[in-house]
Amino acid sequence: MPVSTTLFKRVQLFNGLTEAELADVAAICREVIVAPGEQIIAQNTTGSEMYVVAEGAADVYIQGLEDSRSLVVLGKGQVIGEMALIDQGYRSASVRATKEGATLYLIESGDFYRLCQENYHIGYVAMRNMSIDLSFKLRHRNLTEL
Repeated sequence: MPVSTTLFKRVQLFNGLTEAELADVAAICREVIVAPGEQIIAQNTTGSEMYVVAEGAADVYIQGLEDSRSLVVLGKGQVIGEMALIDQGYRSASVRATKEGATLYLIESGDFYRLCQENYHIGYVAMRNMSIDLSFKLRHRNLTEL
């Protein structure tokens, strides 16, 4: 089933893309249905994909030695694991579907790189938006440590 661009208009990472560019992004997505409580990403593992939450929600949490601590719950239009599009490095947190489960759209980094090679504007916009988001998070983190 083709992925609608309506959801991608809500995704901050793709803010500034045209309707045609959003359709190109949607074309490289694969739908993933996640059961309630099912793990999506495991902390300290590597990955090469990111996800867009289409339905339901996902709990982002840090695993400690004794317990885990929830950081945020991400819902429709929010992204999970976007840094994997850049570096395929270790995941900084774990993610699991909440009690209602989730429908996600998976984007592989290789597919995303190919798309950005075909249309530099998509890559520019995504990297600009990712940089804005990262800057906000770093500033917010630094302010909370004062």
